[in-house]
Parts: sequence; C-alpha cells; structure tokens
Amino acid sequence: MGAVIAVVGTKGGVSKTTVAMGLAIWVAQLKPRDRVLLIDGDLHVRSVELKLCPAREASLADVLSGKRNWRDAVYTCQLASDGSLLYPNLAVMPAGGRFFPLHGDVSSRMERVRKIFERMIEDLRSEFSFVFIDTPASVSYEHLILTAAADRVLYVCEANDDSINSTLATARGLEELMGVKPLGVVLSKLMRGTRREQWSEKASRIARVLGVVPFDKAVDEAFRENLPVVAAYPNSAASRAIRELARKLLRLKISGRASLSSRLDRAIERASERARERGG
Repeated sequence: MGAVIAVVGTKGGVSKTTVAMGLAIWVAQLKPRDRVLLIDGDLHVRSVELKLCPAREASLADVLSGKRNWRDAVYTCQLASDGSLLYPNLAVMPAGGRFFPLHGDVSSRMERVRKIFERMIEDLRSEFSFVFIDTPASVSYEHLILTAAADRVLYVCEANDDSINSTLATARGLEELMGVKPLGVVLSKLMRGTRREQWSEKASRIARVLGVVPFDKAVDEAFRENLPVVAAYPNSAASRAIRELARKLLRLKISGRASLSSRLDRAIERASERARERGG
C-alpha cells in the first residue's frame, strides 16, 4: 500500500509548493517503475495545477462535490519536451475550486466530503506508491481533511524564529488534535552565510530536519516561467537539495496510518473538550 505524505507550510511563501512539486518529480525519477501522485490541495493558489496540469476537465473539487469519479481527475503530468512527457509515471490531481461552501447544511456537507475523500485515499493507496498532498497555507476544513488523510506530515519552514515557532505550534496542534505525527521538517530559503547548524537545531524542535534548501534565484525564475524549479533548472542548488531530500525520504519507513474519520472525530472531541474547559 502506498504512503500518503502531506506537505504543510504554516505561512505563505515558505516554498511549500516548490518542495511538494520537487519531491514528487524527483521521487518519480528515482523510482521510474513506481507510480507517484501529487494532489493539489491548495484550492486558493493552485500552483501545482497551473504548472503541471493546466489542461484539465475534472478536479479534486469535482470529486469531493460528488460530480466526478476520482479517476476522472487524475492526469499524467503534462510537462513535456520535444513532444515527449518528462515524467510519465507522475500523475497530478488538480485542485479546481473550493469544495466546502460556507452555506447550507454544513454538518451533512462535512460528512459527505469526509466519506468521499476517505474512500478516494484508500483507492489511491492501492494505485500509487507515493501520494503527496500540497496543502493550503491557511487553516480551514479543507486543510484539516487533507492533513488527516496523511500517514505523516512534512513541514516546510524558513530559517527565522517566526516561521519556526508558528510551524512548531501547528505541528503540536495537529498531533494533539488528530494524532498526525510529523515525518520531518525542511528548512527552506537558507541564505548564504546563515549558520545552518544554528537554525537546524531550532527547527529540530518541530521534528528531525530532513533537508535544507538554500535560497536560490532559480526558484523565482522558474516560477516566472510557470515551471517548477526542478524541471526548469534541475542542476540548480535548490533542485539538488530537493533531490537529496527525495533520496532520504525513500530510505525512510513511513508509518502512522490511521483512518481519516477517526482523526477528524478525535479533533472534534478534543476541540469540544477545550471549549468546555474554557466555559467551565
């Protein structure tokens, strides 16, 4: 059964999507006989969709609204060179739009989305060796359900106290609320001359540091070209760092599988307990 990894960044601009796309691409290249899936769960920004799968008819939002089957929303990564697909074993599920409207019968809508997503994730485990989920930066029901589906969470943060502290709070909160344990943390945008050991030690309070991605102008240049850096500039410093991260990830034994429903039930129960404690 395949491993499901949620990539989480608590603030926008920490290179969460750069890491998610880069990991999915490098794992697909390093394991060419395996099928890899990248789910664009960032329904507001949709960078994965726009860069890897711009031509689509169905999306994650369509699946979770009950309009389409999940197989309709899985596409081979559309990046190509000279008419040939660059990553034929990499699949992408585009985001589409919001799948949880803030109106109507909210509780029944939540339950319906939960059941559809849980069934889909179980199917995907049998189809793909690795499933990466690029989650939204903001905390919402979408964020919770995407994270609850993961075996482990890979956190991405920058080498500054604000980013590390907010990521630490998120990691502890998700583990307490839903029992979702971290796989590790990636330090991103490390500036030249920055003391790597100092920031790695601080980030290790979140989880073990699996990789450090240096600040690299090639990342911004690739985004201007509407491409992930590992595709546009595979030999850049950031791309090489993400490749090493992918190699390390492939050596890990990823465990921690639990049902999405049990995790969400636990979150609701814990949140209710906190509300009662504050009220009483």
